[in-house]
Amino acid sequence: MGVGVNGEEKMSHSSEEMDDEQLATIDDLEMLREDLAGELQTINQYEDHILILDDEEAVTTLEHIIEEKKKHVAELLRLIQNLDPVQAEKFKEIL
Repeated sequence: MGVGVNGEEKMSHSSEEMDDEQLATIDDLEMLREDLAGELQTINQYEDHILILDDEEAVTTLEHIIEEKKKHVAELLRLIQNLDPVQAEKFKEIL
């Protein structure tokens, strides 16, 4: 690990310095962060659709799906915190 601009630890991404487990963790984090971004984009899209939909059943269904997506966001954030101690510390600082 190196030291960032503010004296914080940061992950070094030089494959010469990392073992297979560290590389796998970086890959896992990349996938989880992409999944997180996708869940957030989906929430935004469904909220936009709710504003223009006329069918009440469709609105109710999307509202339910949004609540499930928010659970997914929380689960993904938990997983990311478990795999990335620096990110976990950042969450603790603001929560």
